[in-house]
Amino acid sequence: MPELRDGSPPASTPSREGTPASVWREAGAAFALVFRTPLLIFLVCNLTFVTTLFALFGADVQGLAYLHPRQTSLWRMLTALAPTSWLLTLVILLGDFEQNLSAWPRTRGTRMTVVLCVLLGLPLHSLPLMAQYIVLKEEPLVAAAIATVLPTSDVYLKLHISNMLGLTATVLIFSGIIGVHTQLIGRLRELRHHSGATGSGALDEDVRWYQRQEVLLKRFLTLCAIMLGCSIVSVGALRNLLNQAISTSTETLPTAPVLGYGIYCTGLLASVYLPAHNTLKRVDHLLAEQMLQQSPGAPTTWKQRYEEQQAAHAWLGLQGSALQDLQQGLSVLTPLLASISSLVLGPG
Repeated sequence: MPELRDGSPPASTPSREGTPASVWREAGAAFALVFRTPLLIFLVCNLTFVTTLFALFGADVQGLAYLHPRQTSLWRMLTALAPTSWLLTLVILLGDFEQNLSAWPRTRGTRMTVVLCVLLGLPLHSLPLMAQYIVLKEEPLVAAAIATVLPTSDVYLKLHISNMLGLTATVLIFSGIIGVHTQLIGRLRELRHHSGATGSGALDEDVRWYQRQEVLLKRFLTLCAIMLGCSIVSVGALRNLLNQAISTSTETLPTAPVLGYGIYCTGLLASVYLPAHNTLKRVDHLLAEQMLQQSPGAPTTWKQRYEEQQAAHAWLGLQGSALQDLQQGLSVLTPLLASISSLVLGPG
């Protein structure tokens, strides 16, 4: 038998006892790789979309054909976008919160601040859902059209569960943005209090912390924009389905409420993100000033100081181009753009 060197395992030999254990280990590793990594997003997105489509409209496989005589197939697929984006957002956020808790404040007082802001803002987020249920009770024609368009059992229970899922995802994203904003406010006060007395090690830690918060804030904005955009497109698609189901000479469900819903969601997103982004810029300026103070070669002219300021802002990650600023602005306006696009695609 050859002698082992450096603790290396012996060469694999065929064994009846070792083969099943190896296969099960590899299967377990593959299972963990799929369900504990971003590969899960692919499965959740596809399975949720197909499940939502079949749960709301039945197993109409012909509706997925790319050559189809009925226009309702497009509206049905667009309607299934909202629950897909909601569940996908929850999976991404829960995975991030499990691995990285930097979005949540560390102290009890700041956590209570986040909870208070969420509780005060919850009526604003749930107001469109409450108003919709009131309309369904007061408008029997719309309720009958929904029963025609969604010919499944317990349709209102499914819609209620779906809406609660969307509300949960929205509140979770908004609480994440408020959590980042609360920490930025606290760090801004610390930087102002200890201005000019920060060591190089502490400054490096502040910069790394700032960059993590910046990445989190942009991620929350992207997820929120995608989720609200898909929700509004789904609302517009459901409106088109209901107008086709209601046989009247005039348009029963006009376009104005969908546009108003887009404006409402845009205002909610802007009200929570823009103040957080403004505080992020203020922290950026203070950190840039401290980086300039600890620079080995102090700038002698205004041009050198300006160049060093630009370099500090670029290193901190907030010195973007005009195109990047435009993309960020469009992310805030995504709900409004989605409402307009849903109306353009509509028949009425």
